[in-house]
Amino acid sequence: MGRRIDFRISSLPGQHGENLVLRILDREKGIVPIDQLGLDPDSMQDVTLMMNRPTGIFLVTGPTGSGKTTTLYSIMSELNDVGVNIMTLEDPIEYPMSMIRQTAVNEEIGMSFARGIRALLRQDPDIILIGEIRDAETAEMAMRAAMTGHQVYATLHTNSALGAIPRLLDIGLSPTILAGNVIGIIAQRLARKLCPYCKAPYQPDAFEAQLVGLKNEPDLTLYRAVGCQKCNGIGYKGRLAILETLRFTQKMDDLLLDGASTNVLLAHAKAEGFRTLAERGVAWVRRGQTTLDEISRVVSLTELI
Repeated sequence: MGRRIDFRISSLPGQHGENLVLRILDREKGIVPIDQLGLDPDSMQDVTLMMNRPTGIFLVTGPTGSGKTTTLYSIMSELNDVGVNIMTLEDPIEYPMSMIRQTAVNEEIGMSFARGIRALLRQDPDIILIGEIRDAETAEMAMRAAMTGHQVYATLHTNSALGAIPRLLDIGLSPTILAGNVIGIIAQRLARKLCPYCKAPYQPDAFEAQLVGLKNEPDLTLYRAVGCQKCNGIGYKGRLAILETLRFTQKMDDLLLDGASTNVLLAHAKAEGFRTLAERGVAWVRRGQTTLDEISRVVSLTELI
């Protein structure tokens, strides 16, 4: 149709032949305006507040395929301006963006994430995007950039927002370096969205009511997937993002410096309004946008039992 679509292909030989996995990169749909990501109002407010902090590091965590890159590109697109020097290090560059200086990592010539950050810091950037923090050297350079007056965005593979803290400590960063330099952490998952044309209402059973907290709302209706021509008989159409957003406040930094455990940090974060992935996911179920089966596929709901 006259459009360029890129495919990233992984091939693995198996007993019955080659197994292929495709990642489809549509340059016309890859960069979504942040207000069109479909974030819930609380998540959108937290992300906006974190974006407005001028210095520090902003981490987006989650497994492969959870939409981390899409979220970061949306943020970069929102921040992109002729008066702002935004530079990126990516592996590879998935979507070209105008006015943003994008660089691809190339290990074969020694252009690693850590060396790339050193080079970027000599380019007088305002904002730096790092495709992924994989090792201690990259983490140290990213934090050094955050400590020297830059706004740094990066991805990290952890299962939750708070899980990024022990991960960074395990890599080799100290609490004194993290405290005061972490803007916030997002953990993200993608869930399928119910088809609006064929979703069917039903009354939840006792166990489902317990999961979604309907004890005081017996008349609240949930929806299940059915399938129709508009959704190719699947019952779902489109995706929605489930986010837990952890903003670092002065109290969180103090707890981190005192060596507080993850449970203590979680308890304090919840007191300040933090909601877990499970709670955010169930909120989408209560809105009739997806199903409990779909949320339980991508998020553990055991904490709600």
